[in-house]
Amino acid sequence: MKTFFSCVAILLFVSFSQAQYFTLTPNGFVADNKNDFAVVEIPGVKQDELYKNVLNAINTIYSNPQNGLNVVSGESISLSATQTKAIKSSAGIMTYDYDIDYTLSFLFKDGKIRINSPKFEAYMQNYNGTWNTLNIKKAYFKNNGEIKSEKNYKQINDFFNNLIKRVLDKSSEINKW
Repeated sequence: MKTFFSCVAILLFVSFSQAQYFTLTPNGFVADNKNDFAVVEIPGVKQDELYKNVLNAINTIYSNPQNGLNVVSGESISLSATQTKAIKSSAGIMTYDYDIDYTLSFLFKDGKIRINSPKFEAYMQNYNGTWNTLNIKKAYFKNNGEIKSEKNYKQINDFFNNLIKRVLDKSSEINKW
């Protein structure tokens, strides 16, 4: 019964929470409070249960997460993964598909999940077989720090915020069967 109420609490919190955890800046992702981490509060749920639910969620979302998982049992989960053609970048009339290598890290305390800001590299294979790495500052920001393209900027923010939301949503539903 305790697990049922914990799952309901997680589901209600995650469902009603806003999916904007991080925003990209010229220096990387930051949370609303300008920290390099966001905290999701889930009152009444023990650290170990939060850890297990997120770990199980990752294992159901990713086909082979063990290759990219680094865990401290009951305390933290770090996931390194690759997403092919994850983002598009437009330059004039040309559009380029970029693959992303990224890392998401989750830390746990009773009633709280800390999500560290995503770390990532984006790259694409050129027509001649060489690889081109996307320079984040140049791709998304002007020299004065203003956003170059709202569309491209929204896409990268949405990619990571939706990914985090997906893991948290799945973790709240993992024991419903």
